[in-house]
Amino acid sequence: MGINMARASNKLTDTWLKRSKIDNGIYGDGDGLYLRVQGSGRSWVYIYAGAGGKRREMGLGAYPSVGLADARGRADAARKIRATGGDPIEARDAAKEAAALALVREAEAQAREQEQAELTAFANVAEQFVRAKEKGWTHDIATKYRGYIRNHLGTLSSVSCCDLTTLSICEALRPIWDTPTGPFVRSFVERILDYAMVSGICPERLNPARIDAVKHVLHDRDYEGEHHAAMPYADVPAFAKALRSTPGYVQPALLFAILTASRQREVREMTWREVDLDAALWVIPKARYKTRVDHRVPLSKAAVDLLKGIVSNREPDALVFAGRLKGRPMSQHAFATLIPEPFKAHGFRTSFVGWATRPGSTFTDDMAQRCLGHLIGTAVTRAYDRDDRLPQRREMMDAWADYLLPSA
Repeated sequence: MGINMARASNKLTDTWLKRSKIDNGIYGDGDGLYLRVQGSGRSWVYIYAGAGGKRREMGLGAYPSVGLADARGRADAARKIRATGGDPIEARDAAKEAAALALVREAEAQAREQEQAELTAFANVAEQFVRAKEKGWTHDIATKYRGYIRNHLGTLSSVSCCDLTTLSICEALRPIWDTPTGPFVRSFVERILDYAMVSGICPERLNPARIDAVKHVLHDRDYEGEHHAAMPYADVPAFAKALRSTPGYVQPALLFAILTASRQREVREMTWREVDLDAALWVIPKARYKTRVDHRVPLSKAAVDLLKGIVSNREPDALVFAGRLKGRPMSQHAFATLIPEPFKAHGFRTSFVGWATRPGSTFTDDMAQRCLGHLIGTAVTRAYDRDDRLPQRREMMDAWADYLLPSA
């Protein structure tokens, strides 16, 4: 099989190439470009002398996928490489290697971007925030926040915290903005984004969930309405007396919550193990207290008498105020059925503070806040001042009970 010439000028033509039958061989087009025919297969090849005069063949593709004009163009590119002292095959191999390396780097970059996207995705950062903080929360708080993520913030889940805008946050908040939950969810988002910035997950910037920004997109809420509506303290004694004189299983629990200025959940879930009637003391364990520290509640005579009058199972782990279902606390909505609108059960804590700090009172707001179980001062000052002021708080709670039920 020799090298055949298509015609005297060594130039092939499209007409000739389209022939159905061409004998096996290598047909020159000129300047190193050849068509190799082997049976039904036809392919282009560029033949040249490499280093040391060694014959080299560079495949340029199969005919007719690579037409005559395209083959000539590829051969011309190879000749240009040779003209600059290069080797076309080595240059092609280097280009392939570079292209493969570029693909690897692109894939790695995409993987890094995906990893970064997952790292900064709102849902992931939100869960990271909850996990970082839940040791200092009650189980219910952590559950509530995860509920916010699942039920109200789904549209933000896959968006990077770094890319969240006030507008996108407001679109998520819009359906719940006029509900009591809306402001709490906004505050939760703001805390998550603060966490993302201080943790280095996202660069620092103005928080897009801040209220000053959100209220420009959503209408400005009446923020006074977001607080638990509180019955004026002057009206609480009459309400307390009515509770004491009305039969039922919820009334004593609500009255006890008012007498102790306690959160309703703490009362609904209290057990006899936590109560020492002889010492007139109720100790709420840190496992179910909001501040995650044991809280001692001094019990007034009225509160002790109320507990002594309860007919229930006195086993240590039995509920003091049992619900309708055996072994279960009463519903979180139970108190609301007894309280006139618009007042809330939690608002009686505000009523208590209003009474304690009324004009002419000898009590201080600081002591009232301690009675409510609020943390006073900084973490540093609390580390040195560990006195919970039980005698002073007992004096205040006795006075509050005497104000509510003077005949008790």
